[in-house]
Amino acid sequence: MIDTVILTIPRNKASFIANEGGIPAWDLQSRTSNYEKFVKNPPRRLSQSVYKPRLTGIKRRTFGDNFNSFLKIEFSVPKLIYGNNFDEITDRDFDLIAENLYQRLIEMGVIISRADLENAAVSAFHPSKNIMLSDGYTASAVAKELAKINLNKKFDLSKTSFRNDGQSLQGYTVSHSIVFYDKIADLAQSEKRAIDKDQTPQQLQLFQTIRNQRPSLEVLRMEIRLSQKQKMNGVLRKLGIKENPTFKEVCKKDVCQKVVRFYWDTLIKDENLFLFELSTGPKQLLKDIFRKHPTIKPKEAVYLTGLSLLCKDDDGIRGLRQILSRRLTQRNWYRISDGIKTLNNGINKKSVHSWVKQIEDSIDDFLPIRAGPEPS
Repeated sequence: MIDTVILTIPRNKASFIANEGGIPAWDLQSRTSNYEKFVKNPPRRLSQSVYKPRLTGIKRRTFGDNFNSFLKIEFSVPKLIYGNNFDEITDRDFDLIAENLYQRLIEMGVIISRADLENAAVSAFHPSKNIMLSDGYTASAVAKELAKINLNKKFDLSKTSFRNDGQSLQGYTVSHSIVFYDKIADLAQSEKRAIDKDQTPQQLQLFQTIRNQRPSLEVLRMEIRLSQKQKMNGVLRKLGIKENPTFKEVCKKDVCQKVVRFYWDTLIKDENLFLFELSTGPKQLLKDIFRKHPTIKPKEAVYLTGLSLLCKDDDGIRGLRQILSRRLTQRNWYRISDGIKTLNNGINKKSVHSWVKQIEDSIDDFLPIRAGPEPS
């Protein structure tokens, strides 16, 4: 449902314990006459059994001798209670999450009331969904299929990356990103190769448990990373959700579900669903185009047939655009994009691979997937 959250707490709502008894010290990361930044992070050791958040203290000059001081708290919500971010939380877990956060902060020498934590301003959060695949589909194969879409087109996603032999697909900018990846495979990746850079000992153990007890389990992870507050508020506003949410407001099923659904519909369902049609020969494809568009001219139908085959081949729309990039202006590419929109119109959901329906059903239901026991 949700993974990473960054909370912002005014300095006057936090008190600090001296660095003693194993409490880590604050490290000065940068300082100017107008700005100071301190960090306090838990040791990056796989032997560390209790997950703790990352803390950043900011002191920024506003005007004259006046400063604005605040604390940023970054953490994975499910790791607070499960020790991993494979197991998904539900709305009823929030009290336990808030209590664990409160206690972990005390262990790091920071005291903030439960009420202030629950109502803390959110500056970034990552709605997500783990999707169990069946019918013989693997998460890495589905990620490779999804890589055929023109990911950069929507949301101004400026960069696209394909990692770990196609096990993950990411489109991103500074303000937000969308990631699809093989969640189980990622549990065993090294820090440099993993999508989740903050692996816990529990996650490594979980990988072995899953592979031993449920070797055929395939889980595709879809994660939306709203990394800047302005972008986060813009997305929430489009969805009719209150802007400037608090911690307890983003830890809700309906909020995360709406965000995940919005990105899926905009990137896949509304633009690229035709890419995942069950395979048919060129002539059958031509007949299908005539059937869906009765008034279309033969020349246009033949063009759309060729365009469909090129878009579905190998690395998809992305690869086609790369081939044409030196011979095509941006304006002419938009004309080709109009043809892609036509191909996507009138797609019958029954004619696409069943993994598409599996993803959509999972987003519609938004039920938690868990590999381990209930938290205590």
